[in-house]
Amino acid sequence: MKFFSHYTLTGYCNTYIVGPDHGGDALVVDPGLFDVPFLELMESQKLYPRYILVTHAHDAHIYDIKNILKIYDASLYAFSHSLQGFPTTPIREDQAIEIGEFEVQVMETPGHSGDSVIYRWNSLLFTGDTLLAGTIGSTNDPFSKELLLASVREKLLSLKTEHYIFPGHGPPTTLNVEKRTNPDLTAKT
Repeated sequence: MKFFSHYTLTGYCNTYIVGPDHGGDALVVDPGLFDVPFLELMESQKLYPRYILVTHAHDAHIYDIKNILKIYDASLYAFSHSLQGFPTTPIREDQAIEIGEFEVQVMETPGHSGDSVIYRWNSLLFTGDTLLAGTIGSTNDPFSKELLLASVREKLLSLKTEHYIFPGHGPPTTLNVEKRTNPDLTAKT
């Protein structure tokens, strides 16, 4: 399996691309910017962005969906029923979505936004802005922060095996590192 991270200055956001070793249909998580380096990566690796997964509908994570869909025939998966005027395949909690060679588990994690989800594929967690290295996503009020923390504690901290976290912003991390060192998760309540 091929795995790539594409960082964009638009919203300082990470886009993740997962595809077969031999090329073919790829999974793209949070397409922040469809720029020349993104296109060159897809072409050089013989990957076709067939499936687009959105962790939440903030601009930094969906900025160039329109341009990608102009070029590629891709399916769009999100909690919302449409994004930028394009219909999505709506997702829900505990859904296992089979897309091509991938089976991805959906975890709803409201708090940062009402439509926040995490995608779990094997030992990889695409967390969007729910959980980042050393912090949790921003929230607008104390209620939203508690909702986000409850989501993280219930859905992620209960996972027994090691998982790699690929957040919407910043460097990757692991679940064990965040359990031990993330001040938002280790703070006494």
